[in-house]
Amino acid sequence: MDAPEALREFLSYVVANLIDHPQQATIAIGTNVNGAVAYRVQLAQEDVRHVIGKNGMTISAIRSLLNTAAAKHGIKISLKVGSAREEDAEAAESAAETHAEA
Repeated sequence: MDAPEALREFLSYVVANLIDHPQQATIAIGTNVNGAVAYRVQLAQEDVRHVIGKNGMTISAIRSLLNTAAAKHGIKISLKVGSAREEDAEAAESAAETHAEA
């Protein structure tokens, strides 16, 4: 198993143990413009607050653990967490901007 996939498995384990609806959680892997491995976690709306935590402390701790593990493999990572509704809203907004530019 390569490092990005191993990190995804770790992230999946941590997130699944924090949320109420693990069957609705998805984790997408990609690469951002800086060349870092980008993880996008989509959750049910009510689960987002569990993963972010009070004042962002939980997501900060998760990012810290992922960054430390990634550094051991010589890679950089980014992590974004959101709900499926937020993702749909961003896609609609992006489509509207593209349509307005045309």
